[in-house]
Amino acid sequence: MFIVSAAITAVLGAFGSIVFPFLAPISSFYPGVAFQVSFGVWFGIVGALAGGFLGPFIGIVLTGTSAPIAAAVAVGDFFQAFIPMLAFRLGKFDPRLKSSKDWAGHIVFNVIIAQAVGATIGSGSLAAFGVFPWDIWPIAWLGWFGSNVVVVGVITTILFKVFSDYLMRTALYIERFI
Repeated sequence: MFIVSAAITAVLGAFGSIVFPFLAPISSFYPGVAFQVSFGVWFGIVGALAGGFLGPFIGIVLTGTSAPIAAAVAVGDFFQAFIPMLAFRLGKFDPRLKSSKDWAGHIVFNVIIAQAVGATIGSGSLAAFGVFPWDIWPIAWLGWFGSNVVVVGVITTILFKVFSDYLMRTALYIERFI
């Protein structure tokens, strides 16, 4: 699952950044984040590392961004997968979103907190590396956060509702961290 998770988020990340550019490599529609969150929740730390760091790193490099900058930005992407992974395990939330507790965990941790942290680290890294000046950072942050909130709120929710029940009955699903 490691290679598949990384490949899916690499392709979707590059696609979003190339087809829907906002402030390179930030995109106005980044479908990869929906899978970053899902892979972290479904596949534990392996999903968070593959889908949340390696895949986005490769996708960012494919857009023409240098490896050091891509690595720094991918740290933000990693937290967008790691925070949901951690929250769903510690909070005992069900990715099938069967209860109001599960929905609250999804909205608070996946849709809001993970995206705020990812946007802060990712866009902050780009400003720190001089990709754009710091006075542009609030706009970059808002673009990253806002678009990801929509993608995770809609697409990740659909992924959870459609695939979680099946995946949780297979050996692919990691109930603990690894």
